[in-house]
Amino acid sequence: MNDKESAKPITPTGKSDPELSLDIGTFVFLVIGLIFSWINMLFIMTSLEIMAYLSIIFTTSVPGIIIGYKNRFWGYGYMLGFAMAGLPFMIFVDIFIGGYVFATALFILIIMWLVFWKTWRTLRLS
Repeated sequence: MNDKESAKPITPTGKSDPELSLDIGTFVFLVIGLIFSWINMLFIMTSLEIMAYLSIIFTTSVPGIIIGYKNRFWGYGYMLGFAMAGLPFMIFVDIFIGGYVFATALFILIIMWLVFWKTWRTLRLS
């Protein structure tokens, strides 16, 4: 294997990974994340229980990781949509719930970015 091939980032599925590629799927998952986030925030408002607040973690990380495994940019789109939905909710509906969702989704997005973009791309399948 020559040096150019070995320097190219490869995903664990064996495909070469582009540096930055935003496509229609990224924006579709951004809208899906926005809708799921809004529904989740309405669920939190009606129940106001601890499990409702924990549902944010499950509805961001689990689908985000599954979508990110297929295409990391789609996963980032989902997470950005989820986080962005917190801003209008914070302004128009409830400041605490919207801020909580925005901060939590952004934090999980940073973790996913570190795992999928920095660590994942350095793995070599030999």
